[in-house]
Amino acid sequence: MLLCFIAIALNGQNKPSNRPPNLPLNIPPPPSFSAGGNQNGKYQIVSGEYYSQDAKPFLYKRLIKVDTTTGDAWVLYSKIGPKGEIRQWIPLENAPK
Repeated sequence: MLLCFIAIALNGQNKPSNRPPNLPLNIPPPPSFSAGGNQNGKYQIVSGEYYSQDAKPFLYKRLIKVDTTTGDAWVLYSKIGPKGEIRQWIPLENAPK
């Protein structure tokens, strides 16, 4: 009896179609994040990750801004102060550890 019920249930399932599914017709274009006047891409912002060298390593994630014309780089440093979070770009050579 149970075998008969399983056979009926399997027969009642939809069979796969031979044709592929229809794709949506109105696909919007991807967003553009480029600056209006700066098409050269002078600055590139990348995400950097590194582990501390402590006994228990901690994964740090930082944003790094690179000037592609000069090679200079800055790290986005944030610190909680009395007025809230303060963020500033610090040259990579002077960044606190």
